[in-house]
Amino acid sequence: MNERSVRLRPWRFVAAAAVLLAAGCGAQPPQEEVSSTPTGPNPFLEDQTNHGKEDSAYHNPDGVEVEVDIEGELEASTYSLTSGPTLIAQFAQTFLRARRMMYLQSVSDVASSPSRIEWLVDGVWISSAEARDVDSGKLHHFRILAVNAVLLNDMAKGARAGDTLQATVPLSPTSVYDDVGDACADPSAHISLDQSVYWYLWNPSREGCNANVQDLTITISKLASTPKTTYPEYDQLIEDGKVTAVMLFGRIDDTAPPESETGALSFATTARWFAEAGFAELPDAPVGLRFGKHIGDVDFEVDLYSPDDFAGLADYANWFNFDTAVNEHEIVVYQGHSLLGSSNMWASQSYPDTYQIFLQGGCLGYEYYVSPVLKAKGGWDKLDIVSSVDPVPADEDPGAVFLAKFAWSLDHGYAASWYDLLGAIRNDLGTSAFGVSGVRDNCFNPAGSSCDGEFNPATSTRYEDDTAFAIPDGDEAGTTGVVEVPESLVAQSVTVVLDVSHESISDLTFSLEHDGKTVVFWDGEDEGEVLRGSFTLDEFANTEAKGAWTLHATDHWGLYTGRVDSWALILEH
Repeated sequence: MNERSVRLRPWRFVAAAAVLLAAGCGAQPPQEEVSSTPTGPNPFLEDQTNHGKEDSAYHNPDGVEVEVDIEGELEASTYSLTSGPTLIAQFAQTFLRARRMMYLQSVSDVASSPSRIEWLVDGVWISSAEARDVDSGKLHHFRILAVNAVLLNDMAKGARAGDTLQATVPLSPTSVYDDVGDACADPSAHISLDQSVYWYLWNPSREGCNANVQDLTITISKLASTPKTTYPEYDQLIEDGKVTAVMLFGRIDDTAPPESETGALSFATTARWFAEAGFAELPDAPVGLRFGKHIGDVDFEVDLYSPDDFAGLADYANWFNFDTAVNEHEIVVYQGHSLLGSSNMWASQSYPDTYQIFLQGGCLGYEYYVSPVLKAKGGWDKLDIVSSVDPVPADEDPGAVFLAKFAWSLDHGYAASWYDLLGAIRNDLGTSAFGVSGVRDNCFNPAGSSCDGEFNPATSTRYEDDTAFAIPDGDEAGTTGVVEVPESLVAQSVTVVLDVSHESISDLTFSLEHDGKTVVFWDGEDEGEVLRGSFTLDEFANTEAKGAWTLHATDHWGLYTGRVDSWALILEH
């Protein structure tokens, strides 16, 4: 048996809540559409039991939020100097996203904040305001300060302030279309190429791309602090004995006939899922279909709007339906095109003063549509927003998975934290793209208000082994990884976080051993090539944690190979 023993410095998750400002959705050309025809099992009939309780700084199961400084050169006419730095940053956004390196938030607001952009003139950094009095011929080297970004998966592991990344971007971003035509842009079936959208389709690696480029430097200046575990404000949602939700299915395929348009198919499939899960179709839907079910102590009502009811963020003919969705529901799920920020529908909308949850399914959801909702609501006190930093394949339905986990929570003492809700999306869709903003100061907790000075939540301590190791193929002896807990503490709960790449995860068994007790938590339950998940092992509750914790990994069949990329032990105590 191969054994690896690693003693690791614990990461502590306690006290301060997350700073949740980021989650930009730049471009991953040429795909922009999200969630349409679901092909998986009905999430309302799946086991939604919690499999983890730890929260990361950025509320995403596999992500961390950072602030970065962006520095580079600019060649532009005098009248383009003001917009040039932010445009270069948008090219960087696409470059970094396409390579899964970093997800920059929108920088479209930076131009209106002169203190955020500085210029290097005669060896001294000056603000944009000061630069107005300087000969424009000296304005070549710039930097943008404190841009929010998200790192996911491997890029998030071990990230430190001072780390740098390089992004290949044009030196003359305002004229790239005139300079090189379509030579450096990925083709898109949905977007006609011109200068205004070149950044979204930017690909300097294309054969024949001859743009004058530079390596922009992105430096991590700050990592967000780690938070306490936070929850939706369930008490506010259930105050009147009812929780109301709406799902808006935008039109994805503009040229497809109605019977095969993916948004319409997704609408029909989701309606079937609700019916199969015991929701009754109610007759009083003001728009589309309405389903209802009494769960726990409340009535849970969900309205479904088809693409005919609201086709998307350019469908001003059905603006009244959009207005009804936003003003008459506590949970609002939008699944459709983002239109690259060209729609102001979210910004022109009025919002109720009650607590609401929004799930932005469109690509670039945070970049363009979190900010206007936040502004209209007047702050985060009555608002939480789930959004994606990466496009989601059109055959997946994050909204239905989210509502299925939410429905489970209504029937289980409101036990699903934001980590659990996001984890349900991740585990079902296989993507870590979704995070949540605005939950830093949420008060609700099943154990009592976390805003109460007498509330003393448990502390989570994380021990992680991020060194990959191979799983012997077809070897019943398997292999092990060991982490040592150096301190004496009683773990109220024990969670294993696993990240595995394997050609056939159905061949595998995983178990955790400590102090003579072994618990199998994965025994080939599913198929696929990636296993990323959190597993809370109730058998280890109230266990003395000091000593060795051993992960056993066994591949029971030959032919297919893989490895454990990382694993972590989270102890709540």
